[in-house]
Amino acid sequence: MISRLLGIGSACTGGEYPGREEEIVCSDGKFLGIDGATSLKAEICARVPRIDDSSTFREARHLLQQLGGALALREELTFAGFVDPVTDTLTLGDKPFNIFAQLGSSTLVQEALREEQKALGKFQEKFVVCANRPENDRHWDSIDPKWTSFASMARRHRFLTTKDLHWQWFNPIVMGMVPASDGGVDPRRALAEVEEMKAACLHFAQNVGGWSTQIGLFVNIFGHNNVNSLFIHILDMSELGPGFSFHAFKNCPLDSVLKVLREEAASNLVASPASQPTLKAYQV
Repeated sequence: MISRLLGIGSACTGGEYPGREEEIVCSDGKFLGIDGATSLKAEICARVPRIDDSSTFREARHLLQQLGGALALREELTFAGFVDPVTDTLTLGDKPFNIFAQLGSSTLVQEALREEQKALGKFQEKFVVCANRPENDRHWDSIDPKWTSFASMARRHRFLTTKDLHWQWFNPIVMGMVPASDGGVDPRRALAEVEEMKAACLHFAQNVGGWSTQIGLFVNIFGHNNVNSLFIHILDMSELGPGFSFHAFKNCPLDSVLKVLREEAASNLVASPASQPTLKAYQV
């Protein structure tokens, strides 16, 4: 789905993966992973083949810390051209083309969604609603294998991204890990930000019109993501397509991210109570 939006291949394909028990080896400053992995992304994908709940999300964050943490990830993203080493923000050029950073910065605008943005209410100041390609939306319920991996996962499927281009918000795997000296926030503040993202998604679904109350919010964690900028899937779970099952191995509920961030925040500080939107996220 995202790969056809961008015209790129997927990070990992669907299905079951064998367990991996090999040791991580670092030698002379060079990364050597299992099965020849030469990047953090490939290593996380191999060692955590499913990231679809709080346990596997927690495991992925722990693994990232073992592999060098936020600074190692920043180095990888900078080397690949996704992060500006001077500003620590996501880049907006054509190579690499980072779709949700482009949309979040209004460098690229989806004209058909101008009216839908209003459904975000006050959250328009910080976030942007995005859509899949029209043909991907039209084929949401197709059983044709050529569409399964690209089509929208539900009849009503949108994305939420952020206007804040600091690289710490590009993916949940690193939120709350970036040192304050590098412009990062701690888990408690990261928790508050993700709570606001959730509230924005639910506010949109409640106010855009035509959506049921069965709302699912999912993220693809680094290693299994196809785009190196934030995108939260907003799904009306009352009408799901085949793509939802196809991508199940990498669809991590946003509530699972929040659970882990609450744990980390509580290890040092008592997190402030989360505000409760009037519309609750659908539980799978």
